[in-house]
Amino acid sequence: MKLCFIADATAVHTVRWVEYFSNSGYDVHLITYEPPSEPIPEVHLHIVNPMFSNLYLAFPFRHIKIMRIIRQIKPDIIHAHFLTKFGFHGALLGFHPLVMSAWGSDVLVIPYWSKLLFYFTKFSLKKADKIYAVSKDMATKIVSHFGIPDDNVKVVPFGVDMKLFHPEFKHNDKEDGKIIVFSNRNFLEVYNVETLINAIPLVIEKNENIYFVIKGSGPLEMSLKELVSTLNVDEYVMFVGWTEYHDMPKYLHNCDIYVSTAISDGTPVSVLEAMACGKACIVTDVGGVGEWIEDDVSGCLVPPQQPHILAEKILELARDPAKRDVLGKEAYGVVTEWGNWHNIMKWVRDDYEKLVREHEI
Repeated sequence: MKLCFIADATAVHTVRWVEYFSNSGYDVHLITYEPPSEPIPEVHLHIVNPMFSNLYLAFPFRHIKIMRIIRQIKPDIIHAHFLTKFGFHGALLGFHPLVMSAWGSDVLVIPYWSKLLFYFTKFSLKKADKIYAVSKDMATKIVSHFGIPDDNVKVVPFGVDMKLFHPEFKHNDKEDGKIIVFSNRNFLEVYNVETLINAIPLVIEKNENIYFVIKGSGPLEMSLKELVSTLNVDEYVMFVGWTEYHDMPKYLHNCDIYVSTAISDGTPVSVLEAMACGKACIVTDVGGVGEWIEDDVSGCLVPPQQPHILAEKILELARDPAKRDVLGKEAYGVVTEWGNWHNIMKWVRDDYEKLVREHEI
């Protein structure tokens, strides 16, 4: 079977997806705007990036190129990831079977920026033969807000590679009593990392043996670092930039508490990866997070943009290693049952083959 993906090659979710199918023996093509940071073996890469800085001017030129590529490769199925960019291309191709994946802000945030964006999102969703949403919350909103039939929408979380992300039980060599809090959401407004930073002085006022590793990149990097300096907590914070995806388990294994402070989320794979590593997670109760974390059972849920509440929860877990252990074990069990990447991709593979058969009739 010949598969064509239209997606962001710089996103780790895209790379994992196309690698899975290329490793499974499929003929995989990836149409994208920018090249990936590293070559993707056995995947045919098609870059459509005209020399226009204006997104709206560039779109029609990119789309013409995409149409030509589709005519040339003649795929059996097209799968567009992220509705309010690559999904628009997929919808305008008039190709079937067409699958679309909604990642989060592409249906929860961006369509509401303007009536035009809302219209094109709705138009694109109606053109898809199957829509994947990464959470039940998103699936429900796709049906209710955009008028999509319920049986056209399926919950397909990003999932976790349990071979890569898993608990590690070896002895931790940290200094006695030292607690490491880890966050790896990128430095974008939606991830609201400033709430975590604003909680730090409240934490160390009561426990100076808690340290924070903040991993990420993005346009807010300098302002977040300046906030750390303004709050005079530099000695308690270490910023870590981009690293290889396969290095992420090392950071998770070395931490005691994982924190995510997003103000909007679908199913955050970074949180699922922390859960798969058996970590006690403190996560804002937004979007689809509550579908994975039951408060005080498989993690801790806190309201967004409330640094005082976050600080108290960090302090509570810092002084209770037994509770951290219980929460981590429960989290691992949840992801093992519902979030195993390889099981999820088998469901997707079955969907692809069924859709292709139906359109051959």
